Amino acid sequence: MNGWILYGGKDVVELTRACDEARRAGVNLEVIAPKDVDIVLDAAAPAEIYRQGIAVPAPQFAIAGFVDESDDYNLALLQQLEAQGVLCVNRASTLRKTSDKLLTLQLLAAQGIPVPKTLLIRPGVTTPAFIREHLGLPVVVKVNDGSKGYGVALVQSETELDTLMEMLAVSQGTRSFLAQEFVADSRGRDLRVLVIDGQPRVCMLRSNRAPEGFKSNVSAGGRAEAFPLTDPIRELSIRVIQTLELNMGGIDLLFKGGGFLVGEANSIPGFQGIEYCHDINVPGEMLKSIGRQLKERAAARYKAMAERFHSLEDLKDRHETELVPWFLMGACGAVKDIQQAVLLDIVRRNANTAFGRAHGFEAIRSVEDFRQRVAIGEWKAFEPYALRMEQGEKDLLFDGQPSHFISTSGTTGKNKLLPESADGHLAKALVSRIRTALLMHALPKDIDGYFIPFSNVSVMDATASGIPVDYASGSTLGSIPDALRRRMAIPMEVLQVHDPATQNYLVMRFALAQPLVRLLIANNPRRMTALMEQADSQRDSLISDMEAGTLTADLKLDADLRTRLANQLTPNPARASELRAMLAARGRLDPRDYWPKLGYISCWLGGSVGRYLEGLKAWLPDGMMFMDCGYGASEGKFNIPSTPGTSAGPLAVFGYFLEFIPESGGDPLLAHELKDGTEYRLVVTSYSGLYRYDLHDIVRVAGFTRQNPNILFVSKTSEYVNIGSEKLSGTVLSDLISGTLAAKGLGWMHFCVVENLEHSRYDYCIEPEGGKVPDVEWLVEMEQALMEQSEFYRILRNQCVIRSPRLFVMKRGWLENLYHAAGGHNQVKLPVIWRQAPAPESVDHVVES
Repeated sequence: MNGWILYGGKDVVELTRACDEARRAGVNLEVIAPKDVDIVLDAAAPAEIYRQGIAVPAPQFAIAGFVDESDDYNLALLQQLEAQGVLCVNRASTLRKTSDKLLTLQLLAAQGIPVPKTLLIRPGVTTPAFIREHLGLPVVVKVNDGSKGYGVALVQSETELDTLMEMLAVSQGTRSFLAQEFVADSRGRDLRVLVIDGQPRVCMLRSNRAPEGFKSNVSAGGRAEAFPLTDPIRELSIRVIQTLELNMGGIDLLFKGGGFLVGEANSIPGFQGIEYCHDINVPGEMLKSIGRQLKERAAARYKAMAERFHSLEDLKDRHETELVPWFLMGACGAVKDIQQAVLLDIVRRNANTAFGRAHGFEAIRSVEDFRQRVAIGEWKAFEPYALRMEQGEKDLLFDGQPSHFISTSGTTGKNKLLPESADGHLAKALVSRIRTALLMHALPKDIDGYFIPFSNVSVMDATASGIPVDYASGSTLGSIPDALRRRMAIPMEVLQVHDPATQNYLVMRFALAQPLVRLLIANNPRRMTALMEQADSQRDSLISDMEAGTLTADLKLDADLRTRLANQLTPNPARASELRAMLAARGRLDPRDYWPKLGYISCWLGGSVGRYLEGLKAWLPDGMMFMDCGYGASEGKFNIPSTPGTSAGPLAVFGYFLEFIPESGGDPLLAHELKDGTEYRLVVTSYSGLYRYDLHDIVRVAGFTRQNPNILFVSKTSEYVNIGSEKLSGTVLSDLISGTLAAKGLGWMHFCVVENLEHSRYDYCIEPEGGKVPDVEWLVEMEQALMEQSEFYRILRNQCVIRSPRLFVMKRGWLENLYHAAGGHNQVKLPVIWRQAPAPESVDHVVES
């Protein structure tokens, strides 16, 4: 938060207090003299503000409390700041009303608010007799623009009044004067009501210390006492606030009979007395109020921007500092409108494609039109188009040719190439930018050091027509901002290496040289665990290479890449010595030693890969911050987690049109129709030519960000075992397996459950970690836990519908072989549920129950 406090040159305690509180609150508050500021207006360009001849940006807010409120230039400056969107406290229009006491009273009286009887003195015209006739004696005479009790006199006799009026008649001054009835009930005392954020906050009684004293201002030596803010005082104050549009300030009330008169109002009054008799930090509360108002204004502005959203083009040139609040404060509050805008934009862009013509896109004007023309489908509905696009055909699923294809090796089985349009790539890039910005926001502002991103190779091949083929994670890596890329602990070329073991070695060869690694980013937590395990298993080679500045000869690298990487290395015997000392002290190379300030991990926290978190945590110190990197697939990036420790996040409503089929049954719902705690099957329409595409992903709603449901990935629809209608999810089975293994002190590298329909039983496949191996005792305990978890399973087992389970103890290296076959750790989400048995050569032995 940055702002100005306009200062007219008077040395006041309140100014110093405000600046001190701003420093304590981390607010950049500059003291600005209006006389040093010039404004240049031009209808053809935004107005420019100069301070002592140098162009300066407008602040977020300006406090106008220590300047001459009646000065025309001060008011003109405030008006210009307001016109440029600056929050002015108070506004120029309010200062006009409060600086002119007569105008203040005129406005209040017009609203029926009780004020003292008052008249404007016209020197040489207004007679003492006229004043006595209408106001009586004694009478109060004051300057119309005074403050802090200055320029106020109590005239008690005819002689005093005659003398004063004679002096005013011959004076050559330009100031105007008021005559006001003397309110005897309020002699030497009044009330000051403090206004903050347009609300009366506290009240104090001001009184003169002398028995016959007239003025009660604390700044003039008056006494301050706390006074209750009663309902009548509150209600009267609110009427004054509304009439004068007072954001912050003070209202002075006079006692009369059993009620009150409004004496005057001040834009920002002195608050020493208030703080003396009340437990309130006035400048601190003012700054909090300004912060809240700035947030409200920003939310309103971003909400208006969201309501005007038409397409991705509206967003692509926006900086993260505007993109993130637009999403959180704007888009998340306009889910229904944005989703319809996205759908109509996708349809409009692709109306002249083969798919668009076949489905009447030209006539679609609403969500219902779209649903009537396009049925929910699976990959087989799009595959013929994709195959033709691989050969170079255009305008099939979307306008033009793909910018590239995404190779997916997820849980759906057969490998496929997904065509990606430029707009589809932009949608993913925008989601990635917001995710990255939120991750950076969750880190300490002054964090130093390096980070390591883990990715599959980006451009891995090309189609017959020469169109590049990427992995999704490699493509995402290309959108990392330059400022962040400069803090990578490894060269980008390392992530172009195809062989996983070679890539892991190279990552650690470069990263071990950097003790100040602070952040690791990967989709799959198992990827990071494997890296640390490999570093320890190859520690001798890594330390030798570190010492000599070399790369071991057995890496699978082409000569050119090896040369380019080797040229970036130099001998580092000092670091090699440190690593040997770490190894000797702990018995293994451990990240707690070689990266002692590592504190942040970004990876998937839920779904089928969340079970690998415990294995990763065994290598990490306590207190690590985990931030989910976001739910997505090769087809898109669908949520944006904003809170550490949870995989739930609001939908990326601007990048895709999304529908949700309730798992309990029923018609597809839209994003704004979802219910908290409910599970749905996700259906996607994307800018890359997927229309009502059933991802076979189960997601759950976990609360809302404004109107936007926070979703998390639960499992694939295929992630269920359903031999006899028990329908147990992979998530439930994963929790039970890991829990029962942990209870017996058994470590594991990987496990899965085979749905053995041929023999109507569950086959558990486990690759153990460490010396202890699960046995029949574990199998019995797992069976008991499953029966306690699922009544249906227990009934079906007792009825012999489901037969006794088996345990397959897998050979060492089974997990790594699975990843290698699927293309690497980062892209692959290995399923918990398998439909066929593992290859016999990967099984060490089988345990029957």
